[in-house]
Amino acid sequence: MHAFGLLILNASFVEGTVRTILTEKVKADLDEAVERGKRAGRTEHDSPTRLLQKFLIELESSGGWDNLVKSAGISYFGSALDSDVDKDVKEGINVLFTLRNVLAHGTALIQPTVKMTEDMKDVYPYSWQSKLHGVGMYLERHFKRGGMFENLADPDLPEHFINITKKYFEQLTPKFTPIPERAQKTVDMIRDYSFGFVNNTR
Repeated sequence: MHAFGLLILNASFVEGTVRTILTEKVKADLDEAVERGKRAGRTEHDSPTRLLQKFLIELESSGGWDNLVKSAGISYFGSALDSDVDKDVKEGINVLFTLRNVLAHGTALIQPTVKMTEDMKDVYPYSWQSKLHGVGMYLERHFKRGGMFENLADPDLPEHFINITKKYFEQLTPKFTPIPERAQKTVDMIRDYSFGFVNNTR
């Protein structure tokens, strides 16, 4: 389905842009620390700049949305990167990334018709039933089609998540102003993105 491809692209835009915002901030802080060291007569990294450089390398090479927003954000800023984003918007973004992971990694979407009991924790579908329960509730709340697959087939699904993404960046970016130029261009394109518009008229 085209909708699934759009969800994967949407999540990629979000993760790539947020990663750029954080890495550019770390790079700027590292460069500033190095310049201070040069003025103090140092010719190589000291402990703080070595740690910054190590953190930057790990940030650029490691994947995972939760690692980026929570672990890396808390390590560097003392709070999650999106701590100022509304709860409902964050929920939408988390649902987007859960769906992205399922779709991108080829994991089957499992929707058991009977609730599995606690003694079935070791059975493969149990973990996915648990993980996707929140996704299913979110989709039903917004699309009201009576089931996971029916809601995923809703033609408004991609537009819903791009609108959530727009709200996410509206609320996230003030914390990091000024935004790095590369990231700002992507944020601007996301803000101006629309579905089914011709000359700004639907």
